[in-house]
Amino acid sequence: KRKKTKGKQKKKMTGEKAKEEYGSKIPYAEPYWYQGQVSPYYDDSHVAFRDVVRRFVDKEIIPYCHDWDESGTYPHELHKKAYDAGILGAMWPSEYGGTPPAKKVDAFHDMILIDELARCGAGGILWAVFFSFGIALPPILSVGSQFLKDKVAKDVITGKKIMALAISEPYAGSDVSGLRSSAVLDTSGDYFIVNGEKKFITSGIKADYYVAAVRTGGKGMGGVSLLLIERNSPGVVTRRMPTQGWLSSNTAYITFENVKVPKTHIIRKEDNGTSYK
Repeated sequence: KRKKTKGKQKKKMTGEKAKEEYGSKIPYAEPYWYQGQVSPYYDDSHVAFRDVVRRFVDKEIIPYCHDWDESGTYPHELHKKAYDAGILGAMWPSEYGGTPPAKKVDAFHDMILIDELARCGAGGILWAVFFSFGIALPPILSVGSQFLKDKVAKDVITGKKIMALAISEPYAGSDVSGLRSSAVLDTSGDYFIVNGEKKFITSGIKADYYVAAVRTGGKGMGGVSLLLIERNSPGVVTRRMPTQGWLSSNTAYITFENVKVPKTHIIRKEDNGTSYK
């Protein structure tokens, strides 16, 4: 009877931890539900994940982020440490190495991840390690070929490789339709020859892969395609850009000089790089 009673008590406790006060007692220093306020959106899985991320940030980032910013870089093993802690791959598909913090992952797990990471106050570290591949990998997972998914997704999600999005140029920032980097098929029809420049590319210095917007067709958005370009390809040249902030973000100026890229590296299809349809 006692065992059954204990079991029932444990079952009733589900979600109760989300009502306990956590962290700073200073008003508005933490999200409202951290301070005992009731919310229907958080359960024990959110509480447990919050604790995992906070402990990691307190131990592995906050004590070192100032020195990393001053030196302009960070240790590469931080990616693996974050993955092993269940953080780097938390919001990514398990089939490619993701480590979901719950059976039913939702947007509130993602909010916790971002909120807790932000406590370090070092935007450069956060974007270089946790967020830059978050804007580069989705096009491949969403509309890329199985070949590309198998080639890069697991290594990026598990922290073995680094990926950056390469869109902005000296001539085109928010005006993506005006970009000039070009990709022209060679005479064999099997390779694109890429020429152009990219500017303000976060993680560009350390990245192994770039998801780059290039012009394969005519003017405007209709002529833009996305290509996966490997940094070690001949003709890829990167230069460190001095920045006013985000000193450890490894922001790069990238030049493509007759870079030979396999046609199989196109993401979805030519002249449709801005559409997920």
